[in-house]
Amino acid sequence: MMGADMPVRVTAVNGVGLNPVGFVDVQLLVHQQDGAGRTTPRGTIHNVPYIRLQGGTRAILCDPAVGDVGYIIVSGRDISGVKVNRGPSAPGSFRQHDYADAIYVGGLLNAAPAEYIGWVGADVHVKTAGKFVVDAAECDINCPVNVTGAVTATGDVKAGSISLESHKHSGVQAGSGSTGGPLG
Repeated sequence: MMGADMPVRVTAVNGVGLNPVGFVDVQLLVHQQDGAGRTTPRGTIHNVPYIRLQGGTRAILCDPAVGDVGYIIVSGRDISGVKVNRGPSAPGSFRQHDYADAIYVGGLLNAAPAEYIGWVGADVHVKTAGKFVVDAAECDINCPVNVTGAVTATGDVKAGSISLESHKHSGVQAGSGSTGGPLG
């Protein structure tokens, strides 16, 4: 049977997050049909590598999830050796245009996202049910930032030249009085 590119639904996901790009199991969404018009659902295709937006050691992680709808691209030759070695390999067989040699591309016909990173109009939005974590050697923000929710920082936070950790106040006196503003 010669496989064709086709829409699919993800039924299992292996190797997500900070792991190397993983694999999905997918169910073809277009049924087989005989000459009389009777349809038969197709089986599951296992161990299909999925595409992640990555360049060198940098990547945007948005791995597929069970239930996602996407598309498979069927390779012209057997890619089993490439999948195992993650590099150049001879074809594992003389198989051609077979669903076993598919690659999954996600994000087709899915519902509106509940969590996202992206442009909404002219603004960049980050919405997550979990924490928003920035893990960088240094963070330089040169624009207004609106945050809804608590902000926790490990390391100093500065506004202009005023350090949150080491600033001093003017006008300090004992009793119920207030201090003056912070000194730079």
